[in-house]
Amino acid sequence: MAATPVTSNSSPKESVAAELTSIRSILEILAEERISRLEDEEAKANPIMKGLVKQNQQLREKVTALEGFSRRQNIRISGIREGVEGRDLEGCFKTLLKEALDIEADAWYEMDRIHRVGPAPANDLRPRHIIVRFVRDKAKAAILTAARKKKQITWRDMRVRFFQDYAQEIQEKRKKYDEVRRILQQQKIDYSLRYPAVMTFTLDNRRHRFSSPAEVKSFLSGREALDCPAGDGGGQVPLNMGEKG
Repeated sequence: MAATPVTSNSSPKESVAAELTSIRSILEILAEERISRLEDEEAKANPIMKGLVKQNQQLREKVTALEGFSRRQNIRISGIREGVEGRDLEGCFKTLLKEALDIEADAWYEMDRIHRVGPAPANDLRPRHIIVRFVRDKAKAAILTAARKKKQITWRDMRVRFFQDYAQEIQEKRKKYDEVRRILQQQKIDYSLRYPAVMTFTLDNRRHRFSSPAEVKSFLSGREALDCPAGDGGGQVPLNMGEKG
């Protein structure tokens, strides 16, 4: 692009001003062209990025599904103090089954492997979970069913819990329900947390289903409001629905 011509009778100040005006015009044009190209490139890149995000999510879901499939024969056990097993974790587990669940661990309950998860803690306040992998999926299912029937299991002064061993992503989703679980337990409401992280329970002869802890809290808050009209406590203690810090 040609610069604005400067006449011979122009003063030096006018010449400089004209040159600056010309340069400014050129820069503005170049900037507009550059912005236009960037906008075009962004318009082309957006669908590609959306496709990659969707593909990444699909791959993550497939990996989680595959990991879940690989863990389908596993049980996770919490509450067993460190060192209780001595050097025989398998024998300790068989004793636990017999004494806590009335299950004789014969050949049908054959284990593929058993171990604690992660490095040993500095103290015994939070003992590591125990993972047991069975040869038969039905053996795992039978133990979980027996544990559910017991509801609360205390073995040798230890509160023991049996869980299906889920992939980390699924565990994190299910852990978010911890607070509402405590609230439901306080209200003596039996619940079920189905795969992957869907809570269900029956109340007032109706089956309720929730996809998130927030939905459960909203439901319980609304129910509490009905049970406790304004100006009348109705003998009910309001639920503390706030998040813990």
